[in-house]
Amino acid sequence: MPSVLIVEDESAAGRYLRSVIELKRPDFTVLGVAENGAEGLVLARKLNPDLVVTDVRMPVMDGIEFVMALKKEFPTLPAIIVSGFQEFEYARRALNTGVVDYLLKPVNPAKLAEVLDRLATAIARRADERRARILQRRIRGDCFGAGEADAVPEDEEFWFAAVRSGGLPSRFRLDTAEDEGAAVSGGLFDLPGRDRRERFRLGAKAALAFDEFAKLATGGDGGEGGAGGAGGDFRTTLILTAALPSRGLQAGAREACLNLDRLIVAGLSQVRHGWVKPVPVATRDAVLADRMDFALRGNRTDLLERAIREAAETWEKERLPLIAVESRLRQLVHFVLGKTPRPNGAVAANLESLLEDALAEARDFRQLSDAAWSLIAEAAGAGSAGSAGSARSGEFRDTDVPSFFRAITRYVEERYAEPLNLAALSETFRISPSYLSKLFRQHADRSFGEFLTATRIEAAKRLIRGSPSIPLKDVAECSGFPDPYYFSRVFKTVVGVAPSEYSRTRE
Repeated sequence: MPSVLIVEDESAAGRYLRSVIELKRPDFTVLGVAENGAEGLVLARKLNPDLVVTDVRMPVMDGIEFVMALKKEFPTLPAIIVSGFQEFEYARRALNTGVVDYLLKPVNPAKLAEVLDRLATAIARRADERRARILQRRIRGDCFGAGEADAVPEDEEFWFAAVRSGGLPSRFRLDTAEDEGAAVSGGLFDLPGRDRRERFRLGAKAALAFDEFAKLATGGDGGEGGAGGAGGDFRTTLILTAALPSRGLQAGAREACLNLDRLIVAGLSQVRHGWVKPVPVATRDAVLADRMDFALRGNRTDLLERAIREAAETWEKERLPLIAVESRLRQLVHFVLGKTPRPNGAVAANLESLLEDALAEARDFRQLSDAAWSLIAEAAGAGSAGSAGSARSGEFRDTDVPSFFRAITRYVEERYAEPLNLAALSETFRISPSYLSKLFRQHADRSFGEFLTATRIEAAKRLIRGSPSIPLKDVAECSGFPDPYYFSRVFKTVVGVAPSEYSRTRE
């Protein structure tokens, strides 16, 4: 319910304004009446109103001074100026301070109702945006701020969904979504997740039935075990079937993320309701171990590759979650390191980050198979194997690496609008995905994904600067982002402002 603070030194005028508001818009609550601007500031800080209606001529602090001070502390808080005809020119100064309207005394009830009608939608949007920020802080576990318990009571219940594009979140690189904006639409709160590829979606239980929330959270598409991902990517959605109280959002979100990670299968878009069973601990595959042992003892790279790729085919048939694939691949690498006379020490020292890189860009099990074989081949000291299993990184002497890497970055900078990924790029340059990932970390001080995102955002900025009126969906598509909403979130995270705002500053 929208709330109003009246600032008026004449008690009769204050009572009149209160009665008009209560009569014409009973859904608005008058929080109180202050007798001057100084008292109005105190009450605004204490009561946090959605709207202020203020007179101009008052003792101690007049309406103009009050509004200017108010805007410094509450820049988005709308204010209405009420003034006599003889004060009209004086009151017009307030329009430059962000006042949304002014009314002449005596206030016409119909005119005031018209202004309130116009403001109601904006006030509701502002209240939703504030609730979204509070929910975001609750999920992070931040302490309650002043007035937050009124906006989002501790026992208010929310439906919760976690939506993730692509594979598992990174543990070794900073890809935070904390600065990305929260959005509210149709009763759905769309908040940043653990990184740029993840969103948390919430809906107030009092406002949305579960089925309605589930439809909004998934965008109305997909069901249990749905296949295929838009734009070459896949999406995994976990929807909790029990609502969470706002005080329990941090614990609920943490548990939801653990369950979401158990669900992610390369290349498979899914929507799951409720919790997911823990992934069984990976057990040793004796047959696969024997095949790998035979290949290693005989220095048969072809047999080793066949064993790994057939194992990946089995994982695909079983729809093995990525978290389980990671566990099994870790076992296989340790097995190879233990069986190889001269294992790759760099793999042993950086196994966890290499595992993450090997799985991060895999959009299906074919790419996952390439990544798995590449990592196993490096662990065995067979060089950076390509998709055919031949050692290719040896083709470039150490002194050639910088120029070779420049050729790779030029390729990305020329083809950023295409659906590039680590596996496809490594195939183009006939090196392994893990070796390519290592090149980016060594020579660009960032991952391939971070380099590609930065390149695409710079391209988007050039497009906007050159043609400020170009539709944002066209900017997104021309920059390599098939989803304009995802493009907007990433752009704001990288640049600091939304693309629409960036465009306005260039017009």
